[in-house]
This record gives sequence, structure tokens and C-alpha cells, in this order.
Amino acid sequence: MLRRVRLRWLKLRHSQLFKRLKEYYRGLVKDIIEAGATIEAYQQRLMMETSLAVPMGVSFSSFPSIAAAAGGGGSRRF
Repeated sequence: MLRRVRLRWLKLRHSQLFKRLKEYYRGLVKDIIEAGATIEAYQQRLMMETSLAVPMGVSFSSFPSIAAAAGGGGSRRF
């Protein structure tokens, strides 16, 4: 009799623990997804701002490199 009551209590305790663990896991996954979306939105906004900062018709490839401007020719041999 005592064993049966003890097993019921243990089963109930484990089920409650499992329920709390599932809730914690769901909340954790939800937070990670929201954080990922926030980071992605920030990166997209940053890319948009940097692409708008460069004047139209000018690209980074049209600027001479520092090594070429200094007369280095772009490749050095040691």
C-alpha cells in the first residue's frame, strides 16, 4: 500500500517536472527565434544604411588602392 502511494507521488512529481521543463524549453526556443529576428533586422538596416551612404555611380572598386597610389603595384615579393 505504501509503495503504491509512493509510486503515484513519484509519478506525479515527475510529470510536473517534465511539464515545467517543456514550458522552459518552449520559452527558450521562442526567445532565441525572436533574438535571431532582431539581429537579422539590425543587419538588414545596417546594410541598407551603408548602401545608401555610397553615392550613386561610385563603387568601392573605382577607388585606387593605397598600395597602387604609393607606387607599390599591388603585389609585393619578399
